[in-house]
Amino acid sequence: MSKFVTSAVLTLAVAGAVVPATTIVASANSHKELKTVKVGINSPSKTDQAVWKIVEKNGEKHGIKIKLVTFTDFNQPNAALKQGNIDANAFQHYAFLADWNKAHKSNLQPVGETVLGPGRLYSDKYKSVKDIPDGGTVAVANDPTNEARALFLLQAAGLIKIKAGVTSPTVKDIVSSAKHLHVKELAADQTLASLKSVDEAVISATFVEAAGRNPNSAIYVWNANNKQSHQWVNIIAARHDDAKKWYIKALVKSYQTKEVGQYINDHNNGTEIAAWQGAPKAKIVTADTASSATTASSK
Repeated sequence: MSKFVTSAVLTLAVAGAVVPATTIVASANSHKELKTVKVGINSPSKTDQAVWKIVEKNGEKHGIKIKLVTFTDFNQPNAALKQGNIDANAFQHYAFLADWNKAHKSNLQPVGETVLGPGRLYSDKYKSVKDIPDGGTVAVANDPTNEARALFLLQAAGLIKIKAGVTSPTVKDIVSSAKHLHVKELAADQTLASLKSVDEAVISATFVEAAGRNPNSAIYVWNANNKQSHQWVNIIAARHDDAKKWYIKALVKSYQTKEVGQYINDHNNGTEIAAWQGAPKAKIVTADTASSATTASSK
């Protein structure tokens, strides 16, 4: 019998069964099946979609197949996560999750940080904070989360001082104002329109972008990631019992990469910056300066 096999398909007889050699080779080279991880996101922009394309590609390297589930309001992603319809979500900051958990008697957990939307102060009358007149009026959103953030921004800008130790301030917690400012509380979606009648306003990036206004026209940007602002860092959230599972850790690892962070910083025009510890630093531009300030990503 010849020592060489000339047949195109080699077969092996095992316990009476004939198994093609090509099947054995294929089995030896096949990869472990990827774990599907459903991630809820909310009304993603084109930039968000591009970011998640990178994350999805990274996920395959870590053994997961990320499937995005898109929602259109801010309550659906957490409800879906609590009910087990998705494995994680990525659309909210720490403060929103804490409020949602309290209101819904839930225990969803933050498992990884993503982005921070720097707070911005706008004016149609002045180019710099120092130009704001004594006795001027500033508009802020009247909902608890956004109002607190706006007041901390005004304090960082040197315009007001908040009572020490307060973590969620209201106008009642303002103890002094260098320019004797009047703070006008409005619905968040009215702050942009208020620029016609007030001297300045703290406005969410959501409304700025929707109106086609350049975020870099802000006269002040509060881009610090520190003890006060940390509650507004956006996060990936998961159910409490799943928070330490390997595929959730793989999801976070797939997001928190240099490539993802740099893309976020380069393509959001400053409205969002990478915010996890060790993330690439972002440049922030304001109306009164051509120079850029870098944000500290570490806490």
